[in-house]
Amino acid sequence: MKYAVVTFGCRVNQADSFALERKLQAVGGHAVPAHAADLVIVNSCSVTATADQGTRQTIRRIARTNPAARIVATGCYATRSADDVAALPGVVAVVPNDEKENLIERLLEVVELTTAERFGDGDGACGEMIGPGAGRRTTYTLRVQTGCDETCAYCIIPSTRGRGRSVPLTRVLTEVDQAVAAGYQEFSLTGVHLGSYGRDLTPALRLIDLLCALDRH
Repeated sequence: MKYAVVTFGCRVNQADSFALERKLQAVGGHAVPAHAADLVIVNSCSVTATADQGTRQTIRRIARTNPAARIVATGCYATRSADDVAALPGVVAVVPNDEKENLIERLLEVVELTTAERFGDGDGACGEMIGPGAGRRTTYTLRVQTGCDETCAYCIIPSTRGRGRSVPLTRVLTEVDQAVAAGYQEFSLTGVHLGSYGRDLTPALRLIDLLCALDRH
């Protein structure tokens, strides 16, 4: 399967896209430009009207230059205006932010990929792990938190990413181990409201607890 991931917006979206690429490679996917891809995931932003317009223009351009592409839209604009995005040419699925972590699993059902498309030239059913240099990345961007419990009048994030949610510490450490095994030596932590990390966990943690655990690990 040849895929492309087009990302708009913040570092959290970039981390989410990187996680999607990891899963796509794990099922045998190979990254190519959008005009040559069987599957294109557009990870949208909605912080401004310009960002919304950029997503619409990009999807229309992909559909025009690659009519056979199956386009899946996710991210904040896709969450906020799902019906509008679904009506765009080439879009076969719209996945809201709260379902993004399961996007690839859902995607394999929605787009009905053949076995050849899923595994292609990959190393059997396990595909391969993204390593340093993939997509010109040398730093592993790790999202440990998403959403926000604040209600700032100027910010759309609470309505598109929901309440603040932290990744459990054990999951963070497991992902770090996997990334180290793949060859990464540098990590960048990100989140929508990173300073709130751990408040929603049981037992509650703080960001400093996460940093100390990573330092000891």
